[in-house]
Amino acid sequence: MTADRTGVLWSLASKERPMVRTTLEGLLFDEGTNEAIRGALPEPAVAFFELVTHLGDGAVLVGLMAAMYWFGAPSRRRTRALVLAIGLLALALSAGLKGIVDAPRPDVAFGYGVYSPYSFPSAHALGAAAVYGAIAAFGELGTKRLRYAIAGTIIVLVALSRVVVGAHFVGDVLVGVVLGLGIVALVVRFRPEPTPLFALAGAVAVVSFAFGSTHYTTITTGAAIGATVVWPYASRKSWQPYGASLFVFAVCLLPMLAVLRAITVGWDFHWIVDVGAYALVMSGAVLVPGIAARLNDWESVTRLQATLPFSRRTVDPEQMPATKK
Repeated sequence: MTADRTGVLWSLASKERPMVRTTLEGLLFDEGTNEAIRGALPEPAVAFFELVTHLGDGAVLVGLMAAMYWFGAPSRRRTRALVLAIGLLALALSAGLKGIVDAPRPDVAFGYGVYSPYSFPSAHALGAAAVYGAIAAFGELGTKRLRYAIAGTIIVLVALSRVVVGAHFVGDVLVGVVLGLGIVALVVRFRPEPTPLFALAGAVAVVSFAFGSTHYTTITTGAAIGATVVWPYASRKSWQPYGASLFVFAVCLLPMLAVLRAITVGWDFHWIVDVGAYALVMSGAVLVPGIAARLNDWESVTRLQATLPFSRRTVDPEQMPATKK
């Protein structure tokens, strides 16, 4: 099942005369706009945007959310889980709309990289708006004004970069930013518990799959199931891992993940296997603080805690218990 991209966008706006609609489409969904924007930039600026676009990569966003959740103060773990839920919901919404609308990407000579065939909405713009917006809203470092200024700058740069590199139309990134910020605004306004938000992300993925979208819907479904099941248990715990414990655990874990990735690349698993695998991965991510806390008494961890700049131990102003001597 597919839908016309401009028809979707137009239904979200207003129904005016055909000439107005044609003008809107010409500005927002035309390769000429991409070429004009890129052509107006000097080569150093183009190179900059080709680099900054990676701030919206899924791996970068997942890494930021995980670090914020793992290194956050125990008393604020619920708000950190909300950031995870916002990111997961953004992924589900992006994956669903991409598969349902099924709109092609711009056909430009300077097309950058290899992407999936789906263009609407921009997952980079939607994900960046949701994740950086959530970090600014729920973070504690610096002032709120500074956090919003930094997040807003990154979101604008990532969105513009997708147009400059030829991966998306202007309309794709605009809708992505609006949807991402909309998710953050709703969560900030109503402050739901993380569990129903995780479940909502899974429901969006399942509904999208039912409507014909197969774009990462199994990944999102599995991750949502894992978080929904495990978070109620994790929320009742007061784990206090040292920053060094988390660091050592990550050093031990990353090689195993790399080997697993190398083994499974190119394998075409049944969707049930995908769902189960990502449910386990997300469950493990939510439980990382509890697992890492078991390393607090390791001699190598205590030495590292005293040597590296982990005096605050978390990314929040709140202090954790002092390291054992």
